[in-house]
Amino acid sequence: MKLYIFGERYRSPVFAAAWMAATILAAHLLEFLAPGRWLLPAAAGAGFWLLFVHPLRGGEYARAIRYALGWAGMMVLVQVTLTLLWPGAMEENVIRAAAYRDEMFHWIRTGEGPEGDIAQFLPVHIRHFAIFCLLSLTSGGLLGLMMGAVLLGYMNFYAGSLIAASAGSPVAILLAWQVWAVVRVTGYIVAGAALGGALLHQRNDIGAKKKTIIRWLTLALALIVADVALKWALAGVYQQALNGALGG
Repeated sequence: MKLYIFGERYRSPVFAAAWMAATILAAHLLEFLAPGRWLLPAAAGAGFWLLFVHPLRGGEYARAIRYALGWAGMMVLVQVTLTLLWPGAMEENVIRAAAYRDEMFHWIRTGEGPEGDIAQFLPVHIRHFAIFCLLSLTSGGLLGLMMGAVLLGYMNFYAGSLIAASAGSPVAILLAWQVWAVVRVTGYIVAGAALGGALLHQRNDIGAKKKTIIRWLTLALALIVADVALKWALAGVYQQALNGALGG
């Protein structure tokens, strides 16, 4: 199978952005037209991966990370917008959409739940990150992107639902995506690029390749630790602000 289908076009930010937008929209259209909740993350992740492999193959980790951040940002914009426009369809088609929304709304209104309790959220964070790293390492990043699309899907559905429930409150718009979640997504992306490159990066100097991957993984781990620290420190502040935005 020929994976590297774009030649040098992948270096163009305009081409990359157009490809990401087209594949994200196509993935959502496919999900709405065909049964099966796994179609959306599978199609969105695979569509982006066809672009993602190009910079990783050449060891352009920074470019791969920039593209992945752009892809994640587009997923946020598209899925939050779709949730605002067609909440029922998104709830039906996004994995864990209603469950995560209800969990987060309960936390906002009561302060109870995993979001504000490190003893509850830390084991989940560790498990998710470990699974993501294993999937990325063994698939050249493909399965990691698909898992990332699952996580983004229900987080974006919650964000859109929060904005809708607050009647477009500026506080809800600003805080729907918590700062620690942004840091976590960035950490996942850096780790996914590093571990995907372990399989895809075509370099004869194995020692230099190993050092490069370790350097990016160190950054990823630092971001994941920062995510935990920020969540532990700021969850209560966010909960009170968002409860106010919902009229609590």
